[in-house]
Amino acid sequence: METYKMEMGRNGLLGYLLFFHVILIIFHTIDGSVASRGDTLFLGDSLTGKQTIISMNGMFELGFFSTNGSNNWYIGIWYAEVPEKTKVWVANRETPARDRPGILKLSREGHLGLFDAKGGSVWSVNVSKKASKAVILDSGNFLMVADENISDPLWESFDHPVDTWLPGMRFGGQQKLVSWKNSLDPAPGLFSFHMDPSGVKQFVLTWNNSVQYWRSGTWNGEIFREIPEMGNKGFYNISVERVGSFLYMTYSPIHPIFKVSRFVLVNSGAIQEYNLIEGSKWNMFWSKPRDQCAVYGLCGVYGTCDSNNLTFCTCAEGFKPKDDLSWRSREWWSSGCFRQSPLSCDAENESTDQFFESNVMLPDDNYSFSLPAPTKKDCEKACLRNCSCTAFTFNPPSSACKIWSGDLLNMYSFPSQSNTNVSIRVAASALLKFHRQSSSEGKTTRIVGAMLGTIGALAVVLGIFSIVMWRKHRLRSTERYGDSSNSFLRMFSYKELKIATRNFSSKLGSGGFGSVFKGTLTDGTLVAVKKMEGSSQDEKQFRAEISSLGNVQHVNLVRLRGFCAEGSRRLLIYDFMPNGSLDSLLFTSDSKTERKINQGKTINIVEEGVAEEADIEEVRRASIVGLLCIEEDEYMRPNMGQVVRMLEGKLEPRTLQIQKSLPEEEQAEQSQTSTDSGGNGIS
Repeated sequence: METYKMEMGRNGLLGYLLFFHVILIIFHTIDGSVASRGDTLFLGDSLTGKQTIISMNGMFELGFFSTNGSNNWYIGIWYAEVPEKTKVWVANRETPARDRPGILKLSREGHLGLFDAKGGSVWSVNVSKKASKAVILDSGNFLMVADENISDPLWESFDHPVDTWLPGMRFGGQQKLVSWKNSLDPAPGLFSFHMDPSGVKQFVLTWNNSVQYWRSGTWNGEIFREIPEMGNKGFYNISVERVGSFLYMTYSPIHPIFKVSRFVLVNSGAIQEYNLIEGSKWNMFWSKPRDQCAVYGLCGVYGTCDSNNLTFCTCAEGFKPKDDLSWRSREWWSSGCFRQSPLSCDAENESTDQFFESNVMLPDDNYSFSLPAPTKKDCEKACLRNCSCTAFTFNPPSSACKIWSGDLLNMYSFPSQSNTNVSIRVAASALLKFHRQSSSEGKTTRIVGAMLGTIGALAVVLGIFSIVMWRKHRLRSTERYGDSSNSFLRMFSYKELKIATRNFSSKLGSGGFGSVFKGTLTDGTLVAVKKMEGSSQDEKQFRAEISSLGNVQHVNLVRLRGFCAEGSRRLLIYDFMPNGSLDSLLFTSDSKTERKINQGKTINIVEEGVAEEADIEEVRRASIVGLLCIEEDEYMRPNMGQVVRMLEGKLEPRTLQIQKSLPEEEQAEQSQTSTDSGGNGIS
């Protein structure tokens, strides 16, 4: 009897499990609301909430996302393994779902559509045939196919790019990359990147679909003239295809460093190329145009661009930013500025408006015209009589009066080429407000000055004393790190480097010594800026590198351009290495080079053509020097003078004996001996 009950219990449990399993199958079949796992949506499948599909290689993911602080939801594609989930495509950039994600569904009729939480249509794809599935490929391309024919899709996201051009994507014809409005809004911005509509084999950047402000230069079969970094020179394989009257280009990385790369049109109007380093960090390889202020209309109406200013954009006197939050975040200035007080334009009475003189340049465009005026006052009156006049310039030698009408756009600070100030028209009330503010500040200053006169005088004395002491300290600091015999190094200010690195925003890497950032000097030269941290060991390394590399110019050594030693700040400026570091070329997971090294065939890693002329002895010597330089014990490493002598064959690496730590007296004696025998530098 007991055995019978136990058997009945087992059968009952199995029955319940079978029942629930059948219910789940029926629910999935009827409802079709649960997305299929993997990379594919089949007929009846849908995505909602946090559900996603991921490409087979795990690189790309498709699902819902919302930007920080926004109630708008979008269907997009992003890099699945990159922590910041970098977006490469957005389906409904102009029509977001509100408040909740909504549902992306591939209906049983083969139609793909996005619906909001109330069931309203937000975005859809129209195809001529019934699709059998939608799949995201390893390339990041999301496509709809019929009859399992992936090579002939009914629709694909690569035909409808947003702001990103991915490897394998055929781009050209009438396609455009259009920037995001700002980092929180993927809606179309003002800037676009596309093939030259005139048929020339070049890319152009355009503002507001009307003004071309940059060109890549013609493709000559190898490179673009203005983008030498992008070409068939070992980094990419670029193919060109003509379809009817349209030209298309496709690129695929062939260099390990650029295995994961993307071209993106950022919301500040620049086209940039990024590659993934260390599996999770984006490194900007290049950005065009090189001068940020070359972007047309970057600062919007009544905004002035200054390449030497960290904020880039400022409003003219009497104006304020339209979107103060975006301006303060320094990432979207195109909204421009607005007048604090309206202009006066009375046909019966003379205008009471005034002018602010500003050292900026304005472009010659359809909104400017010239007229004769013997004096600057006559030019000013001519502007005041014209209600639409917003600015004028007057050139005394030629008595040339030029007047601008309408909103002022694309102003930029260029004092080195500007001989004439622009007089910008403002309301008298704005000028009065400015004077009152200045007067109020002056009155307060006078009162405070009277109360603190004695203290002020004392402060002047202390200030002079402090300046004298500071100059002496700075002189000693400069002498400490560089001498008059070193004609190769330049001493940079910290402000210069802050501007060059865009406030240290493009980090190349880091280590125990500190961090390295990519920068661009005022002459356009790319540099790598090493920002040392604060330890005594870093101070020693800082002095050693200046003393040794500063006096060494060698083909096998990266060039040290200069340094910064302001207060406690220690920075070194090197030439930038666009090809990356040696380890990234030798030790990739699929590297044939690494196998050759492991097999002892080191000479075989030399490039073909170079290998025929390679000196085996030089290769051997360089290898030994390299191993000595990475000794864990710093006292076992050669100094830079010894490195150069070994590379030149003047010192045999195998016989080199590196001194351990010595008492101070012995170090001085050893240093003198080293100098007498031709040694150089600091250990």
